[in-house]
Amino acid sequence: MTKPAAIDLNTCVVQTENLLTSELDGETVLMSLARPSYYGLDATGQRIWTLIAQPRRVGDICAQLSEEYDVERSACEQQVCAFLAELNKEGLIHIVAQGDQQVA
Repeated sequence: MTKPAAIDLNTCVVQTENLLTSELDGETVLMSLARPSYYGLDATGQRIWTLIAQPRRVGDICAQLSEEYDVERSACEQQVCAFLAELNKEGLIHIVAQGDQQVA
């Protein structure tokens, strides 16, 4: 099995296609059509999910979240990279190649 690519502030990510999403009791629930699993996102996870509807650099996501939430930038960067790495490991996001970026 191939190891997922590392996620850093210069990585550009986007939601994977072929996912079912639904709002349920204040959470966004994701279900992959490729895997028999579902995933729940809290409010912050939902916000990140919304931001990556279009390809977006991780550093830009962190800048946006730092403006919207009362969070230290370095802590935000660490948590967002870890969260996106988990989504990547589960096949819920794609890393967009540098030449293919159309960052929003």
